[in-house]
Amino acid sequence: MNQILFENRCKCNEEISVIKKRKPTSRSEGKPLQYPKSAEIKSKTFQIKYAGKLSLIAKFILNSFQNKYIYYGIDDILYQFGLDSNEYETLLAILYSPVIFLQNNYSVNFFDIWISEIYLEEGSKPNKFLSNNSQTFHQFTSITVKFFYKTKIPTKKQDSLW
Repeated sequence: MNQILFENRCKCNEEISVIKKRKPTSRSEGKPLQYPKSAEIKSKTFQIKYAGKLSLIAKFILNSFQNKYIYYGIDDILYQFGLDSNEYETLLAILYSPVIFLQNNYSVNFFDIWISEIYLEEGSKPNKFLSNNSQTFHQFTSITVKFFYKTKIPTKKQDSLW
């Protein structure tokens, strides 16, 4: 992965291959989205109450977000064709809402957010105002998402010269 292949032809039309090693860089080579080091990260947990029942596809997609970069999570939702439009928009809102909160309150860059853990818990709550004989339940899903994020020190604006 750290080698570049140069192909040259000499005057006699004989092919010559020269392998030259690249200098290591501070960037992650081949891994554009690296998981942050433990000393650099902070975490924030969000609890989202979804009124209704999630489909099996939506549950599978949400459970696949464990230890995943936020961009890949959004990409997974965008390219799932089995979701209806209402559930599709709801899953995007579940991810966008905490991300916007982190950006506005902690000045976190969109590319510095990872999903650490996600938990789904389904429950039902009986309707107290209806008679006891009818068993009508209000179903809901509680979604707990734990995000890792990395903050950078804001750059100081330089004073003007005049």
